[in-house]
Amino acid sequence: MQKTLLGNDKPNGGAETALWTTTLIVDDDYCRAARDVIAKAKSEVRLCAYAWRWYENEPETEIQKLNVELWRLQKRGVKVRCLVDTDAMQKTFTTLGFNARSVVNTRMLHTKAISSDANGLLIGSHNLTKRANSDNYEMSILTTEFQVVDSFNNYFDRLWLSRG
Repeated sequence: MQKTLLGNDKPNGGAETALWTTTLIVDDDYCRAARDVIAKAKSEVRLCAYAWRWYENEPETEIQKLNVELWRLQKRGVKVRCLVDTDAMQKTFTTLGFNARSVVNTRMLHTKAISSDANGLLIGSHNLTKRANSDNYEMSILTTEFQVVDSFNNYFDRLWLSRG
């Protein structure tokens, strides 16, 4: 399902009408949508994950294809910053070469989101696991609305700086 909205939220502050899209992403369409979002990144991807797994022995799974695309992005020089819920996840993904930080133990990071520069935000219930993308009923929203993406990026940056 895709809904196209009109607005005047151009990143340059211009008064012309901008076009943005909001798309509902359901169940196993998530990994394809996420790969499309990150493929557009020129400088930075911000990722928040409550649950994230690396499936080294299952390269054919959609979630592992997404993992590999994220890994390739950073190897090409795109900054990929990851906020994760646990120290164990941080250790796993730091070992794989990701710039990952975990949140403090007194609060849970339950956010599941990926942004690409200021161009797109995928946010919703999908965890970065096989089960979330094959067995569960999940929904997320993909938006290109600048104000929404920018608000998420600012929120992410505040959390990132507080975890440094």
